[in-house]
Amino acid sequence: MNKTLLVLIDGLRGDAIEKAHAPTLDYLIGEGSSSLKVKTVLPSLTLPSHFSIFTSLDPYSHGVLTNTSLPDTSSLGQSLFCHVKAHSGTVSSFYSWEKIRNLAMPGTLDHSFFHRLNKEKDLILLAGAASSHILTRNPDFAFIYFEWTDMIGHRFGWMSPEYIKAIELTDRALGLMVESIHSTGRQGGYHLIVLSDHGGKGKHHMENTPQITQVPFIAWGHDIRTNYRIVDDIHLLDIAPTISGIMDIPPHFAWQGKQIPRIILKSPRHKPLARVA
Repeated sequence: MNKTLLVLIDGLRGDAIEKAHAPTLDYLIGEGSSSLKVKTVLPSLTLPSHFSIFTSLDPYSHGVLTNTSLPDTSSLGQSLFCHVKAHSGTVSSFYSWEKIRNLAMPGTLDHSFFHRLNKEKDLILLAGAASSHILTRNPDFAFIYFEWTDMIGHRFGWMSPEYIKAIELTDRALGLMVESIHSTGRQGGYHLIVLSDHGGKGKHHMENTPQITQVPFIAWGHDIRTNYRIVDDIHLLDIAPTISGIMDIPPHFAWQGKQIPRIILKSPRHKPLARVA
């Protein structure tokens, strides 16, 4: 099983990366495979988007349509956390918004770390905890949720100077993840996926516009093509099957998405499933 980290930067717009001083994101884009136009789901809310990422189901299939703290999910939904666990992997989660805990069924996570963000230093603290865990415990799959960009977008507006600064701070936090991967050894070490759940416009993300419904995706690691711009249409539903392919475990039968083509260098043992219509 190939170890993989999924870092989600809440509310990150692809066109904002170019306006920010973000050396970590720039490095990962140059050394990995990327797209700035991944299609998100509607409603473009944080919890429905996260459930679509983890279950590879659209919101009306997995049943999470709002940012409620107690979602009534479909029995078809197989979270990526549970899927990795079912294949004897260890799974960890680091987050600052309590509702994220619902992505994993009780008893699934081997390690969970929650720290609410109130100040900039809280983001670095969260990233530091994740980095330390990766170095000392080596989970097979870890999810790290960076909320700061979304918080600042709602407060000051997407693409505001404050929002661009929030991206730069988050880039520093992401740099800790990359440093931890380098410390474990690039050859045979971790793969890294960086993703967003939605963009934003003004101080919200409720419209069906490209600024909101198109988000960045970056894959980086020893089995990932370098300096490759993905030309295929990609959807949030494709993330779980793609991570499954990178980790070399079969996709779940109920997942609606497909593995992103041409980004993985070696052939997986398990044949990717076609996207369910």
